[in-house]
Amino acid sequence: MIIQNVELEYCMKCGNKNPSGQEICNCGSRNFVFGNKFTYSKEIGVICDCGNNKFQMTFHMNSNPIYTKNYKCPECGNIIAIQTYCKSSYLD
Repeated sequence: MIIQNVELEYCMKCGNKNPSGQEICNCGSRNFVFGNKFTYSKEIGVICDCGNNKFQMTFHMNSNPIYTKNYKCPECGNIIAIQTYCKSSYLD
């Protein structure tokens, strides 16, 4: 499932919002979580609006330079994704 109309995006290192969709956060991180109906803190991680903090991976894709993993909340079905920006030596 592809996430559309994303409202939230956070850097997974510093926890700051990434409203411009940068590939590299000001803190130097290349890992971002995005989606809707969740909160994020670097201490706890992703928490779905239903209160659940356990997600199941449903999809992953390497599309050089972006590696994406989608996760689904088993309680309410909310989808979030984690993107890592990196150049893969396997996809030149």
